[in-house]
Amino acid sequence: MGPACPQYVSSVQDFWTKYAPPNKLLSLGERRDQGAIAWSTSEDCLSLAVWTPSYVNRSSQLPVALFITGGGGVTGGINVPSQLPEQWVSRSQEHIVVTINYRVNIFGNPKSRALRETSLTLLDVRAAVEWVSENIQQFGGDKENILLWGESQGARLVDMYTTAFWEEPLVAKFGLVSNGPNYVINTTETLDPYVDFDTVAKSLGCNYGSDYGAELECMRLVSWVEIEEFINRYDKNPGIAFDNYIHRYAKRLVASGPAIRSTTATELEPSLNLTHTAEVARNFNCFTLSDSKLRESIGLETFRYFYVGNYPNISPEPWLGAYHWTDLLMIFGTYVKMVGDIPQAEIETSTAMQDFFLVFLKDGANVKNSVGWPEFQSKGKDGGLILEFGRDGSPTRNITGDYLDASCYNATVPFPIFS
Repeated sequence: MGPACPQYVSSVQDFWTKYAPPNKLLSLGERRDQGAIAWSTSEDCLSLAVWTPSYVNRSSQLPVALFITGGGGVTGGINVPSQLPEQWVSRSQEHIVVTINYRVNIFGNPKSRALRETSLTLLDVRAAVEWVSENIQQFGGDKENILLWGESQGARLVDMYTTAFWEEPLVAKFGLVSNGPNYVINTTETLDPYVDFDTVAKSLGCNYGSDYGAELECMRLVSWVEIEEFINRYDKNPGIAFDNYIHRYAKRLVASGPAIRSTTATELEPSLNLTHTAEVARNFNCFTLSDSKLRESIGLETFRYFYVGNYPNISPEPWLGAYHWTDLLMIFGTYVKMVGDIPQAEIETSTAMQDFFLVFLKDGANVKNSVGWPEFQSKGKDGGLILEFGRDGSPTRNITGDYLDASCYNATVPFPIFS
């Protein structure tokens, strides 16, 4: 596998370095808390990895899961141990997984005036999709049956992809795992969106006044290591936004195809402050509801799941619950790499999640008939049905939208809420 794109490994203690399992590494052999340039990264990073069963040939025509890693837009890549799919592919023998690198932080979304609103990150994703569409048959894959899915920042990129490349998506279906409310929707932003790039450029000797083309060319000559060292003295900001999101749906400028939408019980950075944890999880869930209803309004099918598994080898403190990212361990089967006892319920939950994902990958919306994953319909009985994984030792059960989404109808949150 090729190196990840340039990024910095912060030494600042946060939830991930304090509570998450110690073997949750940024990339192979590299700790998250080392406080330095990630040595396993490089500018020559736009690569992908293809994982196939050993028996495949060009005529196999297996469905393809093209996965976009998370990382908040500032870290991540195909080398993250928790996102290596060999266990899932080996167990199923019925599908192919492709994982991709993409440029992050200032290199992915520089917000230079000379580039205007160009998202290089999104263009990286498109380039990967085009490559897979053109070449996956050589690896035994079916170019007509590709699932584009991602987790966290990867899910945001999938969501953006559906509106940026809606006319020719080159994929048949989508998956958005833990996609949080980080879009700029109907923006009225008054702050200069380009000020951060200008500040970095001036600080690194690229002060060209209003000649923004010269500023950009100067920055291209600065070492990526020097740029990373500078920007990581400050708050991490991926600098990506996609406005007029709702208007794009209203005009049906969105790719067709069924989609998975999901959240976890405690989501991003749970804490002993249970009110804070509940609010963060609610925001993630309500954004998922909002997006699902947008899709429903134009006839696009959505299949939701809610992950609640709380297992000691993944959540060493019981109050952590099913936090952000933990459902990926179930899907990829990498929960077995976590230190600690593995209860039978955890094994059964992982098996169920892999199997449901595989059927969606193979059959798309027919998953509602073949294995009973209900299509989410917000106007259905009890607010629609959602598949839940990992509750009280039971791998799966259906829960209602009235149960999960009740708080979304009577709250103020930074995205549209439906009444």
